[in-house]
Amino acid sequence: MKYFVNQLSGGLLMTSLVCAGGVMSETTAPAVASERAEATAEDDLQSLSTRFDTPQALANWQEFQVPGWVPKWEAPRVEDGLLVLQPRSSGWFEDNTAGHLYQEVTGDFIVTTRIRVEGMQSSVPQRSFSLAGLFIRSPRTVTAATWEPNQENWLFFSVGTAFPAGQSQFEIKSTYNSLSTLKISEAQAGWMRLRVARSGELFTLLYQADGSGEWTVLDQFIRPDLPETLNVGLTAYADWDSLAPDYPNYQQYNEQGASTQNADLLAYVESIEFRRPSTSRFPLATLDPGVSFNPQLSEARMRDLMAD
Repeated sequence: MKYFVNQLSGGLLMTSLVCAGGVMSETTAPAVASERAEATAEDDLQSLSTRFDTPQALANWQEFQVPGWVPKWEAPRVEDGLLVLQPRSSGWFEDNTAGHLYQEVTGDFIVTTRIRVEGMQSSVPQRSFSLAGLFIRSPRTVTAATWEPNQENWLFFSVGTAFPAGQSQFEIKSTYNSLSTLKISEAQAGWMRLRVARSGELFTLLYQADGSGEWTVLDQFIRPDLPETLNVGLTAYADWDSLAPDYPNYQQYNEQGASTQNADLLAYVESIEFRRPSTSRFPLATLDPGVSFNPQLSEARMRDLMAD
């Protein structure tokens, strides 16, 4: 297997294209394989993994709901062996909230989902910022009466269409104390695997297009503010155009929803998988073995990030 590491701003990640096994020595490879097998055997997160092939698959999942706020999506449902997420006009942005289905996860993790996002009558949604994918949020318990602004902390990695609408794109968003920063990049329509790996304060985002044997590292975030226990799972949101006239009236939107509804998104989720990383955390964000002070460890970590 080959893997790609994109050039990221700030020098966090270096560009590289490496053939699997090209850096790892013969003596190191068995040790890493052994470590991976041991981690799998003892993995306490695997029980959270879910294949959404029956309605009962949703039984152990929690849904983000705030008393006094209207739901921002239709109730998640299983149809024809797939989880269907159908958002109303909604969005996660600053203090605006949307749909979220999650498990509580403590410590480091690697979460992967296989997902397809479509418009209601097209292969790609036609309303701006209509996407679905992985969502990781700092737990927060509020009601409509106790809610206060500027306390949202989360990040997500989603696929669909952002801006301009109608083009297949990824959206990455990181929100700290309700201040959101987003990135948009090209994607392809159809089935996609999305993955987020946590190693302490470091979050690595990867994707694999359907039919490809290659993983691409798209981005990394350093989020030392996020707590040890997080809500980890899925989100879907759509149609920023209908939210924009009310922005930034967060309280009105959260309690009543968007004043108009023109959502154009259906997300189909085959599965979501959880596991522990098999490589230990170390103080290095760079994944390129060529510039690492510990090339074997960087290569081992990269293999771990891309293992199935």
